[in-house]
Amino acid sequence: MRAPQLQVLSKTPYNAEPPSLAELAQYPITPLRLAYARNHCTFLPCHAFDLKSTAGTYAVRIDGELQCLAKEKVITYQDILLRFPRKEVVAALVCAGNRRAKMAEKTGKEVKGIKWGDGAACNIRWAGAPLREVLLSVGVPDGDHNSYEGFHVCFASYVAPCEDDGYYGGSIPLADAMSEEGDALLAYEMNEELLTPDHGFPLRIVVPGTYGMRWVKWVDRITISRQESPNFYQQRDYKILPDTVTSKEVAESQGWWSRVPSMQHLACNSVVADVCRLSSRPDEIRLKVAGYAYSRWPIARVEISVDNGRTWEDACIKYQEGRWSWALWEAELENGRLKRNMVVLSRAIDSFGNEQELNYKWNLRGVGYSGLGERLVEV
Repeated sequence: MRAPQLQVLSKTPYNAEPPSLAELAQYPITPLRLAYARNHCTFLPCHAFDLKSTAGTYAVRIDGELQCLAKEKVITYQDILLRFPRKEVVAALVCAGNRRAKMAEKTGKEVKGIKWGDGAACNIRWAGAPLREVLLSVGVPDGDHNSYEGFHVCFASYVAPCEDDGYYGGSIPLADAMSEEGDALLAYEMNEELLTPDHGFPLRIVVPGTYGMRWVKWVDRITISRQESPNFYQQRDYKILPDTVTSKEVAESQGWWSRVPSMQHLACNSVVADVCRLSSRPDEIRLKVAGYAYSRWPIARVEISVDNGRTWEDACIKYQEGRWSWALWEAELENGRLKRNMVVLSRAIDSFGNEQELNYKWNLRGVGYSGLGERLVEV
């Protein structure tokens, strides 16, 4: 069942985000009713599966360009539940188009795609079979990073047709899938419940630290290949094209889709989700500013500015769990720094040294926007 609390941005395909950022940023683990929904499928298999039939019939087929996979292997849904250890991972799921509307607003240029606000992100406790263990079970050799060089893991769902292709697919490097530190899952639970239909029941891929378009839902085929997924959404979408590419016709005619790498890892980002007054005394104004931040790496700190970035001060990180979760942060502002109308800016820095960008260029698809978080405050 779909969450009635979400703001629907398109009905077919179904795409929706929470209407209140303030509410979204209240929860370390996002309640399912506030988890955004992103789909390219013109028909969603929301009622195609039930637990009783799925347990007996649903399967993932695994093949590829390795000797061990010369003959297709089949892993059933029941195999996933019973044969493999259950692993939990807290990880932020983020749409590559998160904050697309902000990119259009800040650059003054139209972007192609759903005008997501700042709510196409959530933080979920996922559970499932480690993808590494599943691949080892079908014969993929256990090696080091270099031994997987040049290979990709392609995920596909043939359950429903899509807007631009006959199926949905995406891929990640095989080294990422086989990494013991990567925590990739063939997931069947979110927040200790079965996946909802809109979020991929019965099985979906979870690749922490990577944008959500690689987390293929309703996955029913996995292929090891020397090439990335041939699917439209890997080859001709979700790429940060140069700002000189102003139309899909230009991208096609100049061959830009093959010249630009596919997006994979999360960029460092933060959002100002809420500003509220702490004091009720008329002679004392204290404001609490709150928001979320995420990156491929853990967030090291979040800073805020009320003077258009001339000076910055640290916010307090109130929550962060493990390597892959988002961070929730807060800061207080008092009388001396308040103006009648001011803009509060936020900037995140991760543990690898990546920093949210002061200025960010426009791109045709409006993906990967990581400009400063900002919110206008009327004092």
